[in-house]
Amino acid sequence: MPLNVHLLESKADPATDQMGVLRRAGALRPGLLANHVVHATDAELDELATHDVRIAHNPLSNMRLASGVARVPEMKARTMKFGLGLDGGTNDTSDMFNNMRAAVGLQRAQSTDPARYPTPADALRMATLGGAEVLGLEEEIGSLTPGKKADLQVIDTQALNFAPKVDWASQVVFNAQPVNVQWVFVNGVPLKKDGKVTGDNGRVIADAQAAADRVREYLGR
Repeated sequence: MPLNVHLLESKADPATDQMGVLRRAGALRPGLLANHVVHATDAELDELATHDVRIAHNPLSNMRLASGVARVPEMKARTMKFGLGLDGGTNDTSDMFNNMRAAVGLQRAQSTDPARYPTPADALRMATLGGAEVLGLEEEIGSLTPGKKADLQVIDTQALNFAPKVDWASQVVFNAQPVNVQWVFVNGVPLKKDGKVTGDNGRVIADAQAAADRVREYLGR
């Protein structure tokens, strides 16, 4: 059974022996999806790679919570599978374009190396096929391939923020905004048409607020 855990996210986490807990539970295996993995040692990365543990990289969340910078280039060097995540649906704007920019920018800022992994093309892959791979769904989604489900976005590249056009991967990662997304299909079903989300948006907003209010009431805030 697949298992999803938060692992070594904050500076305090290594002291809680999270790796030891997973090791003793027999959870270090290909079905494990580990979120964050910011404060991992070389030996811990080696162990995760040996067991084909998949990684969900959450750069925007790590920035917001001051968690640190995940060692994504070192994970890549170990041929680990990882995709981009947002940590939770209530985190910031849930904007994957911003998330891709953050994935590139964090590594460049820390290393002062503009060629450091990931490149814009790498970040785009992490947000698409990489995400499918960590979920074990790469045969169904993640790329425009005959036989896969039609999960895709149609982006208006004639918008002003796309000018001038040079490198398409960089344009999408560095320039694209949610307003540019004109159509969204999930398994061939349109969920956004001509720039407008289908469904009852008012009800979605009301349900989200009601859920947040219940949590705040439970916490006594």
